[in-house]
Amino acid sequence: MDWNDDGLLDIIVGDRNGYVNYFRRTSNDAITLTTMPDITCGGVTIDCGYNSSPAITDWDEDGDLDMLLGTQDGYVRLYLNDGGDSQPVFNSYTNIMSGGSNIYHYRNCPRVYDLDQDGRKDLICGANDYYVYYYQNTGTNSSPSFSGWERIAYKYSGMRLWIDDWNEDGLPDMLTSDYNGYVWMWIQENTAVGDEQAPILPRALAASRNPFDASVVISASGFGPGSIRVFDLSGRAVVNEPFDGSFAWNGAGAANGTYLVRVEDADGASTLRLVKL
Repeated sequence: MDWNDDGLLDIIVGDRNGYVNYFRRTSNDAITLTTMPDITCGGVTIDCGYNSSPAITDWDEDGDLDMLLGTQDGYVRLYLNDGGDSQPVFNSYTNIMSGGSNIYHYRNCPRVYDLDQDGRKDLICGANDYYVYYYQNTGTNSSPSFSGWERIAYKYSGMRLWIDDWNEDGLPDMLTSDYNGYVWMWIQENTAVGDEQAPILPRALAASRNPFDASVVISASGFGPGSIRVFDLSGRAVVNEPFDGSFAWNGAGAANGTYLVRVEDADGASTLRLVKL
């Protein structure tokens, strides 16, 4: 984003230590960035403890840039700009709320995007508990409000995300990364205008490690409550359990080889091939 309104794109990024870093672009011809002082609030360097995650947007639609800040503590801070376009100034912050309570997801990574394409900015939060949470804006574009969340993606711990139309089909898609270092692409299949329907992302299965040796966690996104079965190559079910998003299989006593995982709910089934070493 153009933080100082000089026509050049700058970088605002969080870090492990809880600060918000500002890198100013100084050239149109070459991508040259200058390290600037960290972002402050009330004249004091912002320090949220650990793992700051800023999102820059015009939250109140007054024509200048504001900042949302995800924190390791789990809250989403809102810093409204009391300065102008060329020199943002923050003097205080409030926590974003949903249904009268502070939004909370440990190691919160917030992003602002009109995910349901109804003309109002929504809030999407990656979290350390393997999920991405979608908060639909039930207020207005200049005064967002939220009354609950829906889980829209599930992979591994430390979910971080970015929203964009990856395949240029007119629908917002999502990139996520995680603590294990993977980057995942989520292509949105349909959307609805208004409050009729939340966005739908693809159903997917994943394993915490594959191949695995003793234990493995099977996770799913886009599935409701159902069942999980694990079959060996002879077709014998070695696991047959209820499933609600995640299942830890201790396969230490199972023979080495290939297994087929089948997760099923009311909308159908998906399979995943596992290899035990």
